[in-house]
Amino acid sequence: MIRFRPLPMLTVIAVIAFALLVLLGRWQWQRYEERLEAASAPPIEMTIASYRPIEEGIALVYGLKDGEPGWRVFAPVLYGEENLYVDAAFVQSVEPPDWRTLRFPASLTLNAPISGAAITPSPPAPLTHAPSLPDRVWYAVNLEEMARAAGLRSVASYYLATDYVGEDGRPVPNPFVGAGDDALTPARHLGYAATWWGLAIVLVGIYFAYHVSVGRLKFAPPMKK
Repeated sequence: MIRFRPLPMLTVIAVIAFALLVLLGRWQWQRYEERLEAASAPPIEMTIASYRPIEEGIALVYGLKDGEPGWRVFAPVLYGEENLYVDAAFVQSVEPPDWRTLRFPASLTLNAPISGAAITPSPPAPLTHAPSLPDRVWYAVNLEEMARAAGLRSVASYYLATDYVGEDGRPVPNPFVGAGDDALTPARHLGYAATWWGLAIVLVGIYFAYHVSVGRLKFAPPMKK
């Protein structure tokens, strides 16, 4: 026979915390599935030949390249009637550089055709760090916000991810193609999902163990007739 007298306030807090942990685990699992799908689907390649650089419109987006933190340089160009952001460079640094003194990517000022993967970013996740608009700093790609901060209108719903330029001046494949606006690998998302769900299980164990310790949960043998 089980005798259980739950503490009301503790039960309410535990239920809310459990639901939050499960939701966080589900969110990370969805990101894991999205990253796997993005990695398996070949990106759409496109080339633009006629454009005009908009040098005052630079935006910075946090990312991890080879495990090191840095900032992706999103530089806008006028392409037809729309402003199109190009993910054209990467600045390795913990702190974001000052966009006002940052050099506009040289690859976009040569009047040569630009080729890259056309990527439509996912909406920023609920727990994404808030951007700093004056500093033009974002922690997830948000093209509309980036354009508004630069005073641009009619921004394209996708951006162009081009090759970066290595230290030797040669093109380097953009490591964020197939990753979209996400700095984490699929395995990291899977690990975070397992962590949140594991914490939910631990919370349930602690909840019942506490009730046992204060005598509000008892397991009594059945009474003999």
